[in-house]
Amino acid sequence: MKRISRAMAVGVAAVAVAAGLAVIPVTWATAAAPTVNCSGDARIEKSFDNGTEWQMCWRIDSKHGLMLEQVAVKAPGEDSFRRVLDSVSLGQLNVPYDTGKNVWNDITSYGFGNQYLQKLSAAECSTGTLRDYGQAWSITRRGETTNYLRTIPALCITDTTRDLAYRSHEQTWGSIEDAPLFTTTGQAFNLSIISKVDWYEYATKVEFTDDGAISFNLGATGDISYEDFDADATTGWPVGTDAANYAASHWHNAFWRLDFGLDGQALQQVEQYDSTLGEAGEKAPLMHTTATTIEHPANLVPAADTTWWRVVAPESRNADNHARSYEFVFPGSQLYQGNPITQPLISVTNYAACEEYASNNLNPACPNLSVLDYVANSADAALTDPVAWVNSGFHHVVRDEDQSPMQTHWQSFSIMPRDWTAQSMSTPEGRSCIDGDPGGEIHSDESPCEVVVPTDPEPTETAEPTEPPATTTPTDPPVTTEPTDSPEPTDPAEPGEGGDPDAPSLTISSTELSPGEGFELEGAGFAAGEQVEVVLHSDPITVGTLAADEDGAIAGTLEVPATAPSGAHTIVVTGVDSGLSAEVEVTVAATPAAAPAAASGDDGGMLAFTGTALPIGAASAAVVLLAAGGLLLARRRRRAGVASA
Repeated sequence: MKRISRAMAVGVAAVAVAAGLAVIPVTWATAAAPTVNCSGDARIEKSFDNGTEWQMCWRIDSKHGLMLEQVAVKAPGEDSFRRVLDSVSLGQLNVPYDTGKNVWNDITSYGFGNQYLQKLSAAECSTGTLRDYGQAWSITRRGETTNYLRTIPALCITDTTRDLAYRSHEQTWGSIEDAPLFTTTGQAFNLSIISKVDWYEYATKVEFTDDGAISFNLGATGDISYEDFDADATTGWPVGTDAANYAASHWHNAFWRLDFGLDGQALQQVEQYDSTLGEAGEKAPLMHTTATTIEHPANLVPAADTTWWRVVAPESRNADNHARSYEFVFPGSQLYQGNPITQPLISVTNYAACEEYASNNLNPACPNLSVLDYVANSADAALTDPVAWVNSGFHHVVRDEDQSPMQTHWQSFSIMPRDWTAQSMSTPEGRSCIDGDPGGEIHSDESPCEVVVPTDPEPTETAEPTEPPATTTPTDPPVTTEPTDSPEPTDPAEPGEGGDPDAPSLTISSTELSPGEGFELEGAGFAAGEQVEVVLHSDPITVGTLAADEDGAIAGTLEVPATAPSGAHTIVVTGVDSGLSAEVEVTVAATPAAAPAAASGDDGGMLAFTGTALPIGAASAAVVLLAAGGLLLARRRRRAGVASA
């Protein structure tokens, strides 16, 4: 069902008589509210399930269109809101045509408010809430002035979701066992208005997320003007039958004016980060990222695709003692090179009340100026109260599908919190203990979660699958003695497709054995010349020792001890010097078998197994394989000391 909440105008104190004069909402507060200076339908508040909250004030300006002020966020667990932006609005929409015949400045020449602001229908805000807005303006034609007063549903507030906000599945490497899964969809809401200028209809949309990010979007739809069918093959695109009519390509250079007010701090700085390739590293060249503080107002052009910027409040610190900031994120902005104003991606200036528009400034205190003038006129001033003029550009090459109506094309960018909080605003309780280097395994199934010294985890119980057949639970790890001069355990590398190519391999003539029966073992990947112990588990029984050759290969015939009990066992081979290990599951029959069971395959009747390429003290991971009726198990281990049986 459509939900419509409208604040009916209770009166307008005075009707504006000067053309273009903005009228604020009729519910705007006359006295300061505790947190934001607005109330009623001029105030927007939103709480998300994860505890993040937003609040702000909104109004419609005759030229800028949608204006948001006193934008603040409260992170989960915090007691109060922190200011992000003092204000934000569109500062210009510059539209030059590739034919060179027209250049429009839609914000200053027309505007997104007054008669250009569109009445929203229930259909276009079908899942959201509409809010009314009261306007008053005047128009003078041929010496005659007409005053207008109206209230229309103008703002749509819509709740949205973000698929896959995060996902983390706590599986042991190579395992298919279920484990704690952390995943969720994110929440957001957006505010949007529609403004119609000539043939184009523009959607101004600002979205706020539950992780503190804000995205700024301008969508263009409507129709192609008949006046724009004046291009050729180099300045437009054929639209319609054959190549009779070329519609002119053109640019939408949308300037957003972001007046930052991070945490209410008097000192805010702008930093630029550039990443460059350096010296050769172990496997790839090093890439060094360096920061530069923008000391003075400036026009910023990215040095490379790796250039990025943030606005930081150096004296506002999160729980990790890091300075709070917001960084700019650009999914892609096309910069029009035909005008010096549109060549910078961002221009940064100090706040000045009269600097309202990116070009053709209408404020009489500094008339007809642009961002280039703002920067030049204050080039020697220290940049401490930044306003960012962000150029979100789009080159519209018209296509057949743009008729009619034209499909909406969007141009967007975002600002994202960087170190605003010590952890993400969406961090689940099961990961609340992770802040910095974990230093061990995460036990998120405990409350609260904790990080512990790595040990061999117990296998995770899972529901019995219907297909393929259920596998057998791995047996306890064997007793092995770590050599005194063995290296410190290291983190195992993530196994790639086909397993670790450096892992020891092991083959056995049969997995069905009998007490006193001989069997053949072959393996590779051990240290050259070391002794390799062969032990039957789970009650350890030494079977024998094989010597590795200069290539680290082993081969020999051994005998199942006559005292070996019947049932499932594990044969574990371990290099005495290297600690490298491999193992294979076998079954010992109650009585000696008449002859070894021949294994099928292309490997000479041997069943192959790949073991671990790390010392036996490396972190545990299991891969279970079924072959010829025998269960082969590959495991990565990570232990801090001597393993217990």
